[in-house]
Amino acid sequence: AKQSVQVANTCAHALRVMWRLVLTSARLLRTAFLALQCGPCLAQGPPIPESALPPGLRAWIGRDLCGTSPWVDFYNSLGDVVRLFNALDFSSALASLTSLLIPIVQDPHFAFDCATAVAATLTLAAQCCEQLQLPILGGRFRQLAAIFSSFDYQMKGEDYIDQSPWPLRWEDSMEGILRSMAYLKQHELQMEPWRGVSIRTALQGRSAQGPRPRVAIISVCDYNPEQTPLARLSEINKGSYAQRHGYDAIVHDKAPVFDDPLSSLLQEPASHRPAAWSKVDALLSALSAGKHDWLLWMDCDSFFMDPDVRLDDIAAVVEAEQRTEATGGGDRVALEQLVQQWRAGPQGGAQLRGHSLLQWYGELLDGHWKATRSRASDSQDDGDPQEPRPTNRTLGWDDWLFSERRLHLIASEDGLMLNTGIMLVRASVWTWQFFQKVRWMTFGVSPVTQHPWWEQTAMVYLLQLPFTLAHAARQRQPPFQDIGPSALHRGYAPACFMLSQKHINGYPPIVASALRTHEAFDVGDFIVSFSGCKVYSSQEVCNQLFLGYFFQVHDFQQLKADPVLAPWL
Repeated sequence: AKQSVQVANTCAHALRVMWRLVLTSARLLRTAFLALQCGPCLAQGPPIPESALPPGLRAWIGRDLCGTSPWVDFYNSLGDVVRLFNALDFSSALASLTSLLIPIVQDPHFAFDCATAVAATLTLAAQCCEQLQLPILGGRFRQLAAIFSSFDYQMKGEDYIDQSPWPLRWEDSMEGILRSMAYLKQHELQMEPWRGVSIRTALQGRSAQGPRPRVAIISVCDYNPEQTPLARLSEINKGSYAQRHGYDAIVHDKAPVFDDPLSSLLQEPASHRPAAWSKVDALLSALSAGKHDWLLWMDCDSFFMDPDVRLDDIAAVVEAEQRTEATGGGDRVALEQLVQQWRAGPQGGAQLRGHSLLQWYGELLDGHWKATRSRASDSQDDGDPQEPRPTNRTLGWDDWLFSERRLHLIASEDGLMLNTGIMLVRASVWTWQFFQKVRWMTFGVSPVTQHPWWEQTAMVYLLQLPFTLAHAARQRQPPFQDIGPSALHRGYAPACFMLSQKHINGYPPIVASALRTHEAFDVGDFIVSFSGCKVYSSQEVCNQLFLGYFFQVHDFQQLKADPVLAPWL
């Protein structure tokens, strides 16, 4: 009798799953027809006057090209995928979706012309992965879907997404990502228990060996001192930490602009460029100076809370986790040679412009990459060599990105995706190439420049998007693992490593509870970040948080006479 009940329950569950698939499929079939009529309908834009918008945003608000002929061809092809999905052939549907998406997303201008369509297609890929019991790959597709849907969320409004013919709702998308990230973090803790403890505890007995590398902390603190003490607090905090360990602290009080021959391709006025992009310029400037082995980008609204933790120890431990060589042998020298040629420009003073100039610099990067690639790069493979990878040299999807195995970038993920507020990067040719490619995504008049997640979108486009697509393309080639110990199987370029958010990017509980996607800072954690504080509270509340956390690690009596801080104390 018990077996009969179990069989009945299993059958009932299977029928419920099938019915959900039928409902989903019906809406997907409806998509292929209704999307043809989408055109400019429903694009409502933000509920504020256009005159109040930042000037760089105005060209993109309400823009909708979903009804143009290239997208009609896309819808027709998507109809074939829907039929595979309806037939429960999820593996074939995922393979077809991957082939359909690769040419679309390789042109960011085209992809963001109908961002909701791309987001819905990526979400369908995630649903295929979940039916195939590939939860991590499915989570990566949902993260990528959020990159595109958030663009239309800003430019056309939430109702555009929720009421469009595409089977996509903003709230459902966010919930799906949160579920996937919770699963990933649970799995990481099982594989690597050190992720669940403070970074100080994780580093015990595992400090860096040999000569200490030269390290710099980079930040931009452009805040009005009459409205907030943040800039001064941050400058003191970063300077004190750097002095303690023999590091350098480079804190800009104005957003820097990296100047080189390629600057002519930045067509939008500097005033149209969101301030978040300044971190790319600041890092390129520090890399070009050639004085350091490692650079830490740290948002101004982040403080060191455990001053005894060393950044070079973190890099050493992560390198040990990746099982890669600890030193690159001449990284700084190779980078210096590249920067000299970079600043000199085309030989013979050739007056190259536009695409020709970009091509010349692309060849320069390729040449230096081939000359400096490490032995670790040559001795490992990232998958079946017969499986084509999505390749786009201009975009940066090339051998340097796929093949490098040495560690060059350490960051973390929050509850949604990559968080670029804190990044530790090696001063190397790879890092220079990476940030130049991120910068290239703002050349011309680019939708990525005005994306609500700014440079983070460009970094995801490089570090995650091509690897998720390549991984999905291999899902029918055994042996295939959804989850593995390498960075590749977690959806990122093998040259980068994602620490737990708790280790380098915890948020005050008042902010973490409002965001739901961020882990709360605990006493004993290394860094606290206040990003989003003003959005979810007020400037007055944030100022009190800044001061409260700051004086947990700094002496009030020594600083109470500081001329900038005195009015706030």
